[in-house]
Amino acid sequence: MRIIYDLDEMTETARGWLAGGTVGFVPTMGYLHQGHIALMQAARQECEISVASIFVNPIQFEANEELIRYPRDLARDLQLLSNARIDVVFIPRAEDLYPPDFSTYVTPSNSPWAMQQAKGFGSLIYNRGVATVITKLFQLVRPDVAYFGQKNAQQVAIVRQLVRDLNIDVEPRIQPTVRDSDGLALGSRNHFLTAAERKAASVIYRALLAGKALVDANVRNSAIIEKAMIDLLVTEPLVTLDYVKVCHPDTLSILDIVTPAAMLLVAAHIGKLHFVDNIIWLGGTNWKL
Repeated sequence: MRIIYDLDEMTETARGWLAGGTVGFVPTMGYLHQGHIALMQAARQECEISVASIFVNPIQFEANEELIRYPRDLARDLQLLSNARIDVVFIPRAEDLYPPDFSTYVTPSNSPWAMQQAKGFGSLIYNRGVATVITKLFQLVRPDVAYFGQKNAQQVAIVRQLVRDLNIDVEPRIQPTVRDSDGLALGSRNHFLTAAERKAASVIYRALLAGKALVDANVRNSAIIEKAMIDLLVTEPLVTLDYVKVCHPDTLSILDIVTPAAMLLVAAHIGKLHFVDNIIWLGGTNWKL
């Protein structure tokens, strides 16, 4: 496993990819879990060269406190990556990606999902931060395929928009959410939860399944489905609901009527942690859970 820290070294290495075959890339912020490992296994199985990055992106955090509190354990991450047999690990330094004179940001705007900010989806800081860092990583690594988890719908929507709008020659492949035994989606910050909070967190997936049950029973009115999900979520006093939406997965545009490809989306706070999760109805009895 080769570890690269320097931007010029990464650029030079990427220039030689063509002779080696297709490149699969998994961008992460570290503190890896089995969800990340599943993405890397997909990259190894489907591509000749596998690359992962570890970078806690400072420009996507609303508050400096959140950036400072983000968990880090590079030695553990590198061991997991070695066990996963990743070919190249890119660990750029923040001062190199964002030098003091850095002033060019990628800011999604005027797309349906970006306009949903007023309705509770994400923020300008998050959207701009993710769009900027993903664009820079794609430029440096030059992958053929990039792997992301379904759980973070906002990030997936941003990546798809970037690839379309900027004609980036990368294929995003969205992998299923990896869950704990009670359905909670795995996340790098889950370990911060107290025992009581961890127990309460399972209500997020149960709420999604409550929405699924209504869709399976041929309920198509989004307002009815959203209300059922909200009614379950508010039974947990440790959970502060941010929003429940039925929307399109590519644009996050609100859907009044559930149609195939509709996403049921939940965002909530438990303690100081923000959780997002979703499931997607493919039509009939088929779901991405």
